[in-house]
Amino acid sequence: MHARAKKSLGQHFLVDSTWIRRILEAAGEASASATALLEIGPGGGALTPGLLDLGLPTWAVEADRELAGTLAKEQPNLRVVLGDAREHDLPKLAGSSARWLVVGNLPYNAGTQILRRILASPGEVVSAVVMLQREVAWKFCADAGGEGYGPLAVWTDGWWERRLLFSVPPGAFRPCPKVISAVCRFDARVRATLPADEQASFWSFLRMAFASPRKAMGTVGRSLGRPAESWAEILEHLGIDRLARPNQVEPAVWVRLFDLLRLR
Repeated sequence: MHARAKKSLGQHFLVDSTWIRRILEAAGEASASATALLEIGPGGGALTPGLLDLGLPTWAVEADRELAGTLAKEQPNLRVVLGDAREHDLPKLAGSSARWLVVGNLPYNAGTQILRRILASPGEVVSAVVMLQREVAWKFCADAGGEGYGPLAVWTDGWWERRLLFSVPPGAFRPCPKVISAVCRFDARVRATLPADEQASFWSFLRMAFASPRKAMGTVGRSLGRPAESWAEILEHLGIDRLARPNQVEPAVWVRLFDLLRLR
């Protein structure tokens, strides 16, 4: 399909066959435990035929009315939903028993919101292979102390195994974006470190804790409303260096800290 990109939708179409193949290989590896597949933002359909070849019932959510209509005509086995991926409820697309694999080249202007919505459904989504602006991908996939590590990475780690697979250069797209992209894979943990109904409260806790990322952990307690003596005791109990910054603390330690504060 030859499609014209619309700036209003932040469209950049993947056209390089090498990167198309690599994304499809990653999707195939992630599909083992899925029973349904959702492609987000299929655009010109570069990935769609290969995703259909995986043999799963496949849906696609596309915000561009013209592209959605063309896809529906060209791919009769594809269930095309016209709309914004930030607003669709996954379980309603294929029934509550579906185990979703989500694949997509997420628009740069909405990638964070869409991916957070995907990752907020670890009961329905089993795996996701998505492409984002590389700096955004770092925020979800970085390890403690790494580039971009912060509340998104810690929050994601509570429910997902996360990996940044590879970067994709601007020349792989038409039109060429001004940024480098990256493909990430997320797999729902067999045993999540927190219950799913704790996602909102854990996110609120992390936003407060990382509100001043340059401050040492010894002073972060103020953001969380903890008395100085109590906070020092908590840090000592968990073996956290008072001089460490929030982005140097491992996700598992943040979970322990969250649990401990809830009990006090």
